[in-house]
Amino acid sequence: MATLIAKRIRMIGIGTLVAGALGTVAIAQQWSGSSSPEDLQYRLDILDAELADIRARVGGAAAPTTPGRPVASGDLGQLEAELRRLTAQVERMQNQVTQIAQEAERRFGDIEFRLTELEGGDAGAIQPQPLLPQANDNTGGNTGSTADPSLSVSEQGDFERAVEDVRQGRFDQAEDRLRQFITRYPGSPLTGDAWFWLGESQAIRGIQAEAARSYLNGYNSDRAGARAPFNLLKLGTTLGRLGQLDEACLTLREVRNQYPNVSDAVNEADAEADQLTCG
Repeated sequence: MATLIAKRIRMIGIGTLVAGALGTVAIAQQWSGSSSPEDLQYRLDILDAELADIRARVGGAAAPTTPGRPVASGDLGQLEAELRRLTAQVERMQNQVTQIAQEAERRFGDIEFRLTELEGGDAGAIQPQPLLPQANDNTGGNTGSTADPSLSVSEQGDFERAVEDVRQGRFDQAEDRLRQFITRYPGSPLTGDAWFWLGESQAIRGIQAEAARSYLNGYNSDRAGARAPFNLLKLGTTLGRLGQLDEACLTLREVRNQYPNVSDAVNEADAEADQLTCG
């Protein structure tokens, strides 16, 4: 019986279950619901520890110290019942992660739809934003010009020239260069940054729907990158300027849910949400 239970534990593949669930949380970058990504991860970690404990206990029962001594059937029955309970709980949590991921994609689809409706119709409807400062520490304005060994000299140079054009107010030239950069260097680690600066230039010129599209593209291009929380922040801010308050509030609150440790982005998103009187 103990050998059978041990085999069943191995067949379940506890590590695969937990790793798969946590991987889904990271990829989904889910929207807030009844459980945050951190809460789900914490609960899955606890389950992993409990299952590992049961595996150790079953392993101990399978090798009694006294040869020929039978293992108490009641103990094995309790362990088997606990194993079934915890396995079912992991499966329920995996389903919850999947549902949250699907809800996230639905909400992004809603934003895409709204932007498609709004694009091209708002130029001049919103006052242009002030020019960006020459330096903006680590709040999303940093050009990312620190030498990166994974970047070619031309790639780094093209990006920095485009950002400098934005800072100097040469917006048409900057936007052309940024679009060329995105096309010329597919998969670049600076793709999210390039979309961000394209959005900044468009927002300064008052083309808010196009700016929102750029921020969304930047966020989607690399949701785990350093620029992702700022693309999400600016997406929410721009949606607010476009009058899409429900989508703006959901997006701004998601900055804290997804990037709780990026304090600059979180604080600015919270302040913007308060200004929009988000619930």
